[in-house]
Amino acid sequence: MKPSLLSTAVAAASLSLISSVAWAGGLDRSGQDTSIITDDGNVVEFASVSVAPSVAGTYTAGGVGATGDVTPDYSMTMIGLKMDVSDTISVALIRDNPYGADVSWEASALNGTKGSFSSTATTLIGSYGLDDGIRVYAGVKDQSLQMSSANNLLAYTITGAKSSATGFLAGVAFEKPEVAMKIALTYHAKVKHSMNVVEDSAHPALGALVTKASSTMGVYTPSAINLDLQTGIAEDTLLFGSIRKANWTETDVHPDGYHALTYAASSNTAAKSLLNYKNDSTAYNIGLGRRFSEAWSGAVTYGYEGSNSGTGGPFSPTNGSNKYGVGVTYSVDNISATLAVQHVEMGDQTVSVQSGAITADMASNSTLVTALKVSAKF
Repeated sequence: MKPSLLSTAVAAASLSLISSVAWAGGLDRSGQDTSIITDDGNVVEFASVSVAPSVAGTYTAGGVGATGDVTPDYSMTMIGLKMDVSDTISVALIRDNPYGADVSWEASALNGTKGSFSSTATTLIGSYGLDDGIRVYAGVKDQSLQMSSANNLLAYTITGAKSSATGFLAGVAFEKPEVAMKIALTYHAKVKHSMNVVEDSAHPALGALVTKASSTMGVYTPSAINLDLQTGIAEDTLLFGSIRKANWTETDVHPDGYHALTYAASSNTAAKSLLNYKNDSTAYNIGLGRRFSEAWSGAVTYGYEGSNSGTGGPFSPTNGSNKYGVGVTYSVDNISATLAVQHVEMGDQTVSVQSGAITADMASNSTLVTALKVSAKF
């Protein structure tokens, strides 16, 4: 790779960190980035991301006035290490928070309704370089989940203990260093969890049916395909982008007690889930990186995720997004640091509860994402 494009690629890779994370379809947070396995040489990197969403709306039925902000701030970290074992074999270790959600309604009709979903994953990847710039790689991941939720309308709570499960990934990459071209396609298999949950409800329709009931709940995290690409388009200038398709229709949080509760409390006999998805999600991101000097590079990014039809529930208060990012990278010797900021415009959503008895229009909401990434080659 030309030296000028090398610095530009560092900036682009760092900016892509937040172009596809933090606020995406389903429960996506990290975007399951594995690009470190295609980096040149031995690399260690650390990233810290802070997310400050502001999601609010107005009750249109069953409640009075404003909903208040229903999404607390959160942060996450990502750590990666990649080492070359030989001229053709490399290994990488990645730790991230692939999925998450935090929602808390504290005003009017839905006061006390809240949910939290968190995860961590440790992924080990091995790669093998073939001829003509082609590299194949595969890996295993140890993934853990935790969750809790409360629904004040049903006097219901659920707590899920930490669940660990193993999954795998596989991919192929093509590289043309002289023009900083890199294309990588990665498949992440769905992962099945068996989570021990405790449910409790004092709803009068149930009596003691769901009183501290313990059970094991099966939950799948979705399969996904990531396409990442970059190429030099002029001296000191790099074009980069990504597409991520996550199959969220594979994820269904369906506790036994919650189904019994909603069946007993409603004339609707359809199966009830605490959280599920009618559509998969596809997120698109594009960016432009530019090297300004030996030490300084920068990039701008844009991301888009289309909205889905239909109304949402209290745990899905937004629908689609447009994301605008900018950042700078300072490089000295083998160390680089990137500071990036992203503004997310979240799509409007109508939230409906109890077959429309309670509705709220969530509109004109946004999120501010800040990220710091430090990388070192050794």
